[in-house]
Amino acid sequence: MKKKTIRNILFFLVVPLALIGMIYFFVALYYTNHFYNGTWINGVNFSNKTVDEAKESLKEYKSTYILRIVEPDGDQEVILGKDIDYAEAFDAVDEIKASQGIWGWILAFADVNFYTVDSTSSYDEDKLEQQVSQLECISGKDVVQPQNAYVEFTEDGVTLVPEVSGTQMDESKLLAAVQSALDEGLTRIVLDDSYYIQPEVTTQSRQIREIMEPVETIEGTTITYDIGGSEEVLDSTTTKSWICQDEEGNVTVDSDKVLAYVQSLADKYNTVGNSREFTATGGTTVTVPGGNYGWAIDVQAESMALRDALLAGESQTKEPVYSSTAARHGGNEIGDTYIEISIDQQHMWFYKDGALYADTNIVTGMVNGGYDTPKGSYKVLNRYTNLLLEGEDKEGDKYASHVDLWIGFYRSDYGIHDASWRGESQSGYGGKIYINNGSHGCVNTPYPEMEKIFNAVELNTPVLIY
Repeated sequence: MKKKTIRNILFFLVVPLALIGMIYFFVALYYTNHFYNGTWINGVNFSNKTVDEAKESLKEYKSTYILRIVEPDGDQEVILGKDIDYAEAFDAVDEIKASQGIWGWILAFADVNFYTVDSTSSYDEDKLEQQVSQLECISGKDVVQPQNAYVEFTEDGVTLVPEVSGTQMDESKLLAAVQSALDEGLTRIVLDDSYYIQPEVTTQSRQIREIMEPVETIEGTTITYDIGGSEEVLDSTTTKSWICQDEEGNVTVDSDKVLAYVQSLADKYNTVGNSREFTATGGTTVTVPGGNYGWAIDVQAESMALRDALLAGESQTKEPVYSSTAARHGGNEIGDTYIEISIDQQHMWFYKDGALYADTNIVTGMVNGGYDTPKGSYKVLNRYTNLLLEGEDKEGDKYASHVDLWIGFYRSDYGIHDASWRGESQSGYGGKIYINNGSHGCVNTPYPEMEKIFNAVELNTPVLIY
Protein backbone atom coordinates (compact mmCIF):
# COMPACT_ATOMS: atom_id res chain seq x y z
CA MET A 1 0.00 0.00 0.00
CA LYS A 2 2.84 2.34 0.86
CA LYS A 3 4.72 1.52 -2.35
CA LYS A 4 1.65 2.22 -4.44
CA THR A 5 1.09 5.50 -2.68
CA ILE A 6 4.74 6.56 -3.27
CA ARG A 7 4.50 5.65 -6.96
CA ASN A 8 1.34 7.67 -7.26
CA ILE A 9 2.94 10.63 -5.58
CA LEU A 10 6.00 10.40 -7.83
CA PHE A 11 3.82 10.08 -10.89
CA PHE A 12 1.85 13.16 -10.08
CA LEU A 13 5.06 15.04 -9.37
CA VAL A 14 7.27 13.89 -12.19
CA VAL A 15 4.74 13.82 -14.99
CA PRO A 16 3.68 17.49 -14.58
CA LEU A 17 7.27 18.55 -14.19
CA ALA A 18 8.23 16.59 -17.23
CA LEU A 19 5.32 18.03 -19.10
CA ILE A 20 6.24 21.51 -18.02
CA GLY A 21 9.85 20.89 -19.01
CA MET A 22 8.82 19.63 -22.39
CA ILE A 23 6.58 22.64 -22.93
CA TYR A 24 9.38 25.00 -21.85
CA PHE A 25 11.79 23.17 -24.11
CA PHE A 26 9.53 23.37 -27.14
CA VAL A 27 8.81 27.02 -26.44
CA ALA A 28 12.58 27.56 -26.18
CA LEU A 29 12.96 25.86 -29.52
CA TYR A 30 10.39 28.28 -30.87
CA TYR A 31 12.48 31.21 -29.72
CA THR A 32 15.59 29.95 -31.47
CA ASN A 33 14.27 31.84 -34.48
CA HIS A 34 11.78 34.22 -32.87
CA PHE A 35 12.22 37.34 -30.84
CA TYR A 36 11.12 37.42 -27.25
CA ASN A 37 7.94 39.07 -26.28
CA GLY A 38 8.41 42.84 -25.79
CA THR A 39 11.07 43.18 -28.45
CA TRP A 40 11.00 46.55 -30.27
CA ILE A 41 13.47 47.36 -33.06
CA ASN A 42 13.76 50.84 -34.60
CA GLY A 43 10.38 51.71 -33.13
CA VAL A 44 8.60 48.63 -34.52
CA ASN A 45 7.20 45.84 -32.30
CA PHE A 46 8.68 42.52 -33.36
CA SER A 47 7.44 40.38 -30.45
CA ASN A 48 7.38 36.69 -31.46
CA LYS A 49 8.45 37.59 -34.98
CA THR A 50 11.14 35.63 -36.78
CA VAL A 51 14.44 37.23 -37.73
CA ASP A 52 13.52 37.06 -41.41
CA GLU A 53 10.14 38.64 -40.72
CA ALA A 54 11.84 41.46 -38.85
CA LYS A 55 14.34 42.04 -41.66
CA GLU A 56 11.62 42.00 -44.27
CA SER A 57 9.44 44.32 -42.25
CA LEU A 58 12.29 46.77 -41.82
CA LYS A 59 13.02 46.57 -45.54
CA GLU A 60 9.38 47.28 -46.32
CA TYR A 61 9.62 50.27 -44.02
CA LYS A 62 12.41 51.53 -46.24
CA SER A 63 11.01 50.32 -49.55
CA THR A 64 9.71 53.78 -50.52
CA TYR A 65 13.06 55.45 -49.91
CA ILE A 66 13.39 58.97 -51.35
CA LEU A 67 16.46 61.18 -51.10
CA ARG A 68 15.42 64.81 -51.23
CA ILE A 69 18.06 67.28 -52.47
CA VAL A 70 17.59 70.90 -51.38
CA GLU A 71 19.57 73.25 -53.63
CA PRO A 72 21.07 76.61 -52.55
CA ASP A 73 18.32 78.59 -54.29
CA GLY A 74 15.64 76.62 -52.47
CA ASP A 75 14.65 74.38 -55.38
CA GLN A 76 14.30 70.71 -54.55
CA GLU A 77 14.90 67.54 -56.53
CA VAL A 78 14.59 63.89 -55.53
CA ILE A 79 16.27 60.59 -56.23
CA LEU A 80 13.95 57.60 -55.81
CA GLY A 81 15.36 54.45 -54.30
CA LYS A 82 13.61 52.30 -56.91
CA ASP A 83 15.45 54.11 -59.70
CA ILE A 84 18.83 53.08 -58.34
CA ASP A 85 17.92 49.63 -57.01
CA TYR A 86 18.28 50.94 -53.50
CA ALA A 87 18.13 48.28 -50.78
CA GLU A 88 19.02 48.01 -47.12
CA ALA A 89 20.20 45.03 -45.12
CA PHE A 90 19.63 44.76 -41.38
CA ASP A 91 22.24 42.14 -40.45
CA ALA A 92 22.42 43.51 -36.91
CA VAL A 93 19.00 41.95 -36.29
CA ASP A 94 20.75 38.57 -36.06
CA GLU A 95 22.91 39.91 -33.29
CA ILE A 96 19.88 41.03 -31.32
CA LYS A 97 18.36 37.56 -31.59
CA ALA A 98 21.62 35.92 -30.62
CA SER A 99 21.88 38.12 -27.53
CA GLN A 100 18.45 37.01 -26.32
CA GLY A 101 19.29 33.33 -26.30
CA ILE A 102 16.38 30.82 -26.04
CA TRP A 103 15.98 29.93 -22.36
CA GLY A 104 15.06 33.29 -20.93
CA TRP A 105 11.90 33.70 -22.93
CA ILE A 106 9.59 33.45 -19.96
CA LEU A 107 11.25 36.39 -18.26
CA ALA A 108 10.63 38.56 -21.35
CA PHE A 109 6.91 38.54 -20.63
CA ALA A 110 7.63 40.78 -17.65
CA ASP A 111 9.90 43.20 -19.59
CA VAL A 112 10.05 45.35 -22.73
CA ASN A 113 13.30 45.84 -24.65
CA PHE A 114 13.96 48.56 -27.24
CA TYR A 115 16.69 48.14 -29.84
CA THR A 116 18.10 50.37 -32.55
CA VAL A 117 19.94 48.88 -35.50
CA ASP A 118 21.70 50.51 -38.43
CA SER A 119 21.23 49.23 -41.89
CA THR A 120 23.78 48.71 -44.61
CA SER A 121 22.54 50.12 -47.89
CA SER A 122 23.28 49.03 -51.42
CA TYR A 123 22.48 50.55 -54.79
CA ASP A 124 23.49 50.36 -58.43
CA GLU A 125 26.32 52.89 -58.81
CA ASP A 126 25.89 53.22 -62.57
CA LYS A 127 22.21 53.99 -62.17
CA LEU A 128 23.00 56.46 -59.40
CA GLU A 129 25.50 58.31 -61.60
CA GLN A 130 22.90 58.45 -64.36
CA GLN A 131 20.26 59.82 -61.99
CA VAL A 132 22.63 62.49 -60.69
CA SER A 133 23.67 63.52 -64.21
CA GLN A 134 20.01 63.97 -65.13
CA LEU A 135 19.23 66.32 -62.26
CA GLU A 136 18.07 69.77 -63.35
CA CYS A 137 20.89 71.42 -61.41
CA ILE A 138 23.38 69.47 -63.52
CA SER A 139 21.95 69.32 -67.02
CA GLY A 140 18.79 71.42 -66.96
CA LYS A 141 18.15 73.90 -69.75
CA ASP A 142 18.09 76.78 -67.28
CA VAL A 143 21.52 76.02 -65.85
CA VAL A 144 23.82 79.03 -66.17
CA GLN A 145 27.42 78.13 -66.87
CA PRO A 146 30.07 79.90 -64.79
CA GLN A 147 32.14 82.49 -66.65
CA ASN A 148 35.58 83.83 -65.84
CA ALA A 149 36.19 87.53 -65.34
CA TYR A 150 38.12 89.18 -68.15
CA VAL A 151 39.34 92.56 -69.31
CA GLU A 152 38.12 93.86 -72.64
CA PHE A 153 40.10 96.45 -74.59
CA THR A 154 38.11 98.45 -77.14
CA GLU A 155 38.40 101.73 -79.01
CA ASP A 156 36.18 103.28 -76.35
CA GLY A 157 38.25 102.17 -73.39
CA VAL A 158 38.86 99.28 -71.03
CA THR A 159 36.02 97.31 -69.50
CA LEU A 160 36.37 94.87 -66.62
CA VAL A 161 33.78 92.16 -67.18
CA PRO A 162 33.12 90.46 -63.82
CA GLU A 163 32.86 86.74 -63.32
CA VAL A 164 29.51 84.95 -63.45
CA SER A 165 29.04 82.35 -60.71
CA GLY A 166 26.26 80.61 -62.58
CA THR A 167 24.11 77.74 -61.34
CA GLN A 168 26.09 74.81 -62.67
CA MET A 169 26.63 72.22 -59.93
CA ASP A 170 29.88 70.35 -59.51
CA GLU A 171 28.67 66.88 -60.56
CA SER A 172 31.45 64.91 -58.91
CA LYS A 173 31.02 66.80 -55.62
CA LEU A 174 27.24 66.35 -55.70
CA LEU A 175 27.59 62.65 -56.49
CA ALA A 176 29.88 62.19 -53.48
CA ALA A 177 27.35 63.97 -51.25
CA VAL A 178 24.52 61.77 -52.52
CA GLN A 179 26.56 58.61 -52.03
CA SER A 180 27.35 59.64 -48.47
CA ALA A 181 23.68 60.32 -47.80
CA LEU A 182 22.69 56.93 -49.19
CA ASP A 183 25.31 55.18 -47.12
CA GLU A 184 24.02 56.87 -43.99
CA GLY A 185 20.39 56.29 -44.89
CA LEU A 186 19.63 60.00 -44.90
CA THR A 187 16.47 61.19 -46.59
CA ARG A 188 17.44 64.83 -47.08
CA ILE A 189 20.58 66.78 -47.90
CA VAL A 190 20.89 70.54 -48.05
CA LEU A 191 23.43 71.97 -50.49
CA ASP A 192 25.19 75.32 -50.14
CA ASP A 193 26.95 77.59 -52.63
CA SER A 194 30.14 75.55 -52.39
CA TYR A 195 28.50 72.96 -54.64
CA TYR A 196 28.34 75.42 -57.53
CA ILE A 197 31.19 75.30 -60.03
CA GLN A 198 33.03 78.54 -59.33
CA PRO A 199 34.76 80.65 -62.00
CA GLU A 200 38.49 80.08 -62.08
CA VAL A 201 39.19 83.78 -62.66
CA THR A 202 37.52 86.54 -60.65
CA THR A 203 37.93 90.30 -60.57
CA GLN A 204 40.31 89.82 -57.66
CA SER A 205 42.44 87.17 -59.34
CA ARG A 206 46.11 88.00 -59.72
CA GLN A 207 46.05 87.99 -63.52
CA ILE A 208 43.12 90.42 -63.54
CA ARG A 209 44.69 92.75 -60.98
CA GLU A 210 47.95 92.75 -62.94
CA ILE A 211 46.00 94.22 -65.83
CA MET A 212 43.59 96.48 -63.99
CA GLU A 213 46.07 98.12 -61.63
CA PRO A 214 48.05 99.85 -64.43
CA VAL A 215 44.75 100.58 -66.21
CA GLU A 216 43.45 102.30 -63.08
CA THR A 217 46.76 104.15 -62.74
CA ILE A 218 46.47 105.57 -66.24
CA GLU A 219 42.78 106.42 -65.89
CA GLY A 220 43.45 108.11 -62.56
CA THR A 221 46.14 110.38 -63.96
CA THR A 222 45.36 113.95 -65.01
CA ILE A 223 47.87 116.03 -66.95
CA THR A 224 47.18 119.76 -67.14
CA TYR A 225 49.16 121.64 -69.76
CA ASP A 226 49.84 125.31 -69.05
CA ILE A 227 50.60 126.88 -72.42
CA GLY A 228 50.94 130.61 -72.29
CA GLY A 229 48.24 130.93 -69.67
CA SER A 230 45.86 128.60 -71.48
CA GLU A 231 45.09 125.23 -69.94
CA GLU A 232 44.59 121.92 -71.69
CA VAL A 233 43.34 119.21 -69.33
CA LEU A 234 44.03 115.63 -70.28
CA ASP A 235 42.17 113.05 -68.21
CA SER A 236 40.51 109.66 -68.52
CA THR A 237 37.76 110.95 -70.78
CA THR A 238 40.46 111.00 -73.44
CA THR A 239 43.16 108.64 -72.21
CA LYS A 240 40.81 105.71 -71.56
CA SER A 241 40.71 105.07 -75.30
CA TRP A 242 44.51 105.08 -75.46
CA ILE A 243 44.97 102.12 -73.13
CA CYS A 244 46.03 98.91 -74.84
CA GLN A 245 48.32 95.92 -74.47
CA ASP A 246 51.64 95.38 -76.15
CA GLU A 247 52.72 92.15 -77.80
CA GLU A 248 53.71 90.69 -74.43
CA GLY A 249 50.38 91.54 -72.84
CA ASN A 250 51.68 94.46 -70.78
CA VAL A 251 49.34 97.40 -70.30
CA THR A 252 50.53 100.52 -72.05
CA VAL A 253 49.18 103.47 -74.01
CA ASP A 254 48.87 103.66 -77.78
CA SER A 255 51.93 105.60 -78.92
CA ASP A 256 50.20 106.78 -82.10
CA LYS A 257 47.30 108.24 -80.11
CA VAL A 258 49.66 109.94 -77.66
CA LEU A 259 51.60 111.38 -80.59
CA ALA A 260 48.41 112.54 -82.28
CA TYR A 261 47.28 114.32 -79.12
CA VAL A 262 50.59 116.14 -78.67
CA GLN A 263 50.55 117.02 -82.36
CA SER A 264 47.11 118.56 -81.85
CA LEU A 265 48.59 120.76 -79.13
CA ALA A 266 51.41 121.72 -81.46
CA ASP A 267 48.96 122.55 -84.25
CA LYS A 268 47.01 124.75 -81.85
CA TYR A 269 49.80 126.53 -80.01
CA ASN A 270 52.92 126.47 -82.22
CA THR A 271 53.83 129.91 -83.58
CA VAL A 272 57.04 129.07 -85.43
CA GLY A 273 56.44 129.90 -89.07
CA ASN A 274 53.62 132.32 -88.29
CA SER A 275 53.77 135.85 -89.70
CA ARG A 276 53.36 138.55 -87.06
CA GLU A 277 52.49 142.21 -86.83
CA PHE A 278 55.40 144.32 -85.64
CA THR A 279 55.75 147.99 -84.81
CA ALA A 280 58.91 148.97 -86.60
CA THR A 281 61.28 151.77 -85.63
CA GLY A 282 59.53 154.95 -86.62
CA GLY A 283 56.11 153.63 -85.55
CA THR A 284 55.05 151.91 -88.75
CA THR A 285 53.26 148.58 -88.33
CA VAL A 286 54.74 145.97 -90.61
CA THR A 287 53.91 142.32 -91.21
CA VAL A 288 56.96 140.14 -90.76
CA PRO A 289 56.77 136.74 -92.49
CA GLY A 290 57.25 133.58 -90.52
CA GLY A 291 60.59 132.02 -89.80
CA ASN A 292 62.24 129.92 -87.14
CA TYR A 293 61.30 132.22 -84.26
CA GLY A 294 58.39 131.39 -81.97
CA TRP A 295 57.02 128.58 -79.87
CA ALA A 296 57.21 125.01 -81.09
CA ILE A 297 56.36 121.92 -79.08
CA ASP A 298 58.83 119.08 -79.46
CA VAL A 299 56.22 116.51 -80.43
CA GLN A 300 58.46 113.45 -80.12
CA ALA A 301 60.02 114.43 -76.81
CA GLU A 302 56.72 115.53 -75.26
CA SER A 303 55.00 112.36 -76.45
CA MET A 304 57.58 110.27 -74.63
CA ALA A 305 57.29 112.43 -71.49
CA LEU A 306 53.49 112.22 -71.57
CA ARG A 307 53.55 108.45 -72.04
CA ASP A 308 55.92 108.03 -69.10
CA ALA A 309 53.80 110.27 -66.86
CA LEU A 310 50.63 108.32 -67.65
CA LEU A 311 52.24 104.94 -66.99
CA ALA A 312 53.76 106.21 -63.74
CA GLY A 313 50.48 107.77 -62.59
CA GLU A 314 52.08 111.21 -62.19
CA SER A 315 49.27 113.77 -62.24
CA GLN A 316 50.76 117.22 -62.76
CA THR A 317 50.49 120.67 -64.21
CA LYS A 318 53.28 121.24 -66.69
CA GLU A 319 54.52 122.98 -69.78
CA PRO A 320 55.20 120.81 -72.78
CA VAL A 321 58.73 120.15 -73.95
CA TYR A 322 59.59 122.85 -76.50
CA SER A 323 61.95 122.60 -79.43
CA SER A 324 61.71 126.37 -79.86
CA THR A 325 60.76 129.11 -77.42
CA ALA A 326 59.99 132.80 -77.67
CA ALA A 327 60.48 135.67 -75.26
CA ARG A 328 56.91 135.38 -74.06
CA HIS A 329 53.54 133.90 -74.91
CA GLY A 330 50.69 135.85 -76.36
CA GLY A 331 50.31 138.47 -79.04
CA ASN A 332 53.73 140.08 -78.62
CA GLU A 333 56.18 137.20 -78.53
CA ILE A 334 59.07 139.46 -79.53
CA GLY A 335 59.61 141.05 -76.16
CA ASP A 336 61.83 144.06 -75.50
CA THR A 337 65.15 142.67 -76.75
CA TYR A 338 65.47 142.07 -80.49
CA ILE A 339 67.34 142.84 -83.69
CA GLU A 340 65.36 144.71 -86.34
CA ILE A 341 66.51 144.79 -89.98
CA SER A 342 64.85 146.82 -92.72
CA ILE A 343 65.75 145.70 -96.24
CA ASP A 344 64.39 148.86 -97.82
CA GLN A 345 66.17 151.17 -95.42
CA GLN A 346 69.32 149.01 -95.32
CA HIS A 347 69.51 149.63 -91.62
CA MET A 348 69.70 147.52 -88.48
CA TRP A 349 68.62 148.32 -84.92
CA PHE A 350 69.37 146.36 -81.76
CA TYR A 351 67.04 146.97 -78.85
CA LYS A 352 67.99 145.63 -75.44
CA ASP A 353 65.46 145.65 -72.59
CA GLY A 354 63.32 148.12 -74.54
CA ALA A 355 66.10 150.64 -75.20
CA LEU A 356 68.02 151.20 -78.41
CA TYR A 357 71.44 149.69 -77.84
CA ALA A 358 72.96 150.01 -81.31
CA ASP A 359 72.00 150.84 -84.87
CA THR A 360 73.90 150.88 -88.11
CA ASN A 361 73.77 150.91 -91.88
CA ILE A 362 74.10 147.49 -93.43
CA VAL A 363 74.30 145.71 -96.77
CA THR A 364 71.99 142.79 -97.38
CA GLY A 365 71.80 140.25 -100.19
CA MET A 366 72.38 141.41 -103.78
CA VAL A 367 68.96 141.74 -105.37
CA ASN A 368 70.05 141.70 -109.01
CA GLY A 369 72.18 138.65 -108.37
CA GLY A 370 69.31 136.68 -106.88
CA TYR A 371 70.87 136.63 -103.40
CA ASP A 372 68.05 138.36 -101.53
CA THR A 373 68.29 138.19 -97.77
CA PRO A 374 65.24 136.18 -96.67
CA LYS A 375 62.60 138.17 -94.84
CA GLY A 376 61.09 136.61 -91.73
CA SER A 377 60.95 136.22 -87.99
CA TYR A 378 64.21 134.57 -86.98
CA LYS A 379 66.31 134.13 -83.88
CA VAL A 380 69.98 134.06 -82.99
CA LEU A 381 71.07 130.46 -83.48
CA ASN A 382 74.82 130.78 -82.86
CA ARG A 383 77.72 133.20 -82.32
CA TYR A 384 81.18 132.52 -83.69
CA THR A 385 84.49 134.35 -84.04
CA ASN A 386 87.16 133.99 -86.75
CA LEU A 387 84.97 132.16 -89.18
CA LEU A 388 85.75 131.38 -92.82
CA LEU A 389 82.69 131.64 -95.01
CA GLU A 390 82.99 129.31 -97.97
CA GLY A 391 80.54 128.64 -100.72
CA GLU A 392 79.74 128.69 -104.40
CA ASP A 393 77.92 131.47 -106.18
CA LYS A 394 75.21 131.04 -108.78
CA GLU A 395 77.78 131.05 -111.59
CA GLY A 396 79.55 128.14 -109.98
CA ASP A 397 82.51 130.16 -108.78
CA LYS A 398 83.75 129.33 -105.31
CA TYR A 399 84.36 132.00 -102.72
CA ALA A 400 85.89 132.20 -99.26
CA SER A 401 85.55 135.19 -96.96
CA HIS A 402 86.98 135.54 -93.48
CA VAL A 403 84.91 137.29 -90.84
CA ASP A 404 85.84 138.13 -87.29
CA LEU A 405 82.35 138.04 -85.83
CA TRP A 406 79.33 135.94 -86.86
CA ILE A 407 75.74 135.85 -85.59
CA GLY A 408 73.79 133.08 -87.35
CA PHE A 409 70.00 133.42 -87.62
CA TYR A 410 68.72 131.08 -90.35
CA ARG A 411 69.89 127.62 -91.35
CA SER A 412 73.68 127.46 -91.45
CA ASP A 413 74.31 129.95 -94.23
CA TYR A 414 72.55 133.17 -93.22
CA GLY A 415 73.97 135.44 -90.58
CA ILE A 416 75.03 138.93 -89.51
CA HIS A 417 78.77 139.54 -89.73
CA ASP A 418 81.45 142.14 -90.19
CA ALA A 419 82.71 142.76 -93.75
CA SER A 420 86.29 144.04 -93.75
CA TRP A 421 86.23 144.33 -97.55
CA ARG A 422 83.64 147.11 -97.17
CA GLY A 423 85.57 148.97 -94.51
CA GLU A 424 84.37 150.23 -91.14
CA SER A 425 82.75 153.50 -92.17
CA GLN A 426 79.02 153.88 -92.26
CA SER A 427 79.35 155.35 -95.72
CA GLY A 428 80.38 151.96 -97.08
CA TYR A 429 77.01 150.53 -96.10
CA GLY A 430 73.36 151.43 -96.61
CA GLY A 431 71.70 153.14 -99.50
CA LYS A 432 71.25 151.12 -102.69
CA ILE A 433 74.51 149.23 -102.53
CA TYR A 434 72.67 145.97 -101.92
CA ILE A 435 70.89 146.04 -105.26
CA ASN A 436 73.94 145.42 -107.44
CA ASN A 437 76.76 144.92 -104.94
CA GLY A 438 75.09 143.19 -102.09
CA SER A 439 76.09 140.08 -100.18
CA HIS A 440 75.33 136.43 -100.89
CA GLY A 441 72.38 136.83 -98.53
CA CYS A 442 74.04 137.68 -95.22
CA VAL A 443 73.83 141.02 -93.43
CA ASN A 444 77.16 142.87 -93.83
CA THR A 445 77.81 145.17 -90.86
CA PRO A 446 80.56 147.67 -90.00
CA TYR A 447 82.94 146.13 -87.50
CA PRO A 448 82.50 148.66 -84.64
CA GLU A 449 78.75 148.22 -84.53
CA MET A 450 79.08 144.50 -85.18
CA GLU A 451 81.36 144.13 -82.20
CA LYS A 452 78.98 146.05 -79.96
CA ILE A 453 76.01 143.95 -80.97
CA PHE A 454 77.96 140.66 -80.90
CA ASN A 455 79.07 141.23 -77.33
CA ALA A 456 75.58 142.06 -76.08
CA VAL A 457 73.27 139.76 -77.97
CA GLU A 458 72.20 136.35 -76.60
CA LEU A 459 71.12 133.16 -78.23
CA ASN A 460 67.40 132.98 -79.10
CA THR A 461 67.14 136.77 -79.44
CA PRO A 462 64.55 137.59 -82.13
CA VAL A 463 65.85 138.78 -85.49
CA LEU A 464 63.10 140.49 -87.50
CA ILE A 465 63.80 141.10 -91.17
CA TYR A 466 61.26 142.92 -93.32
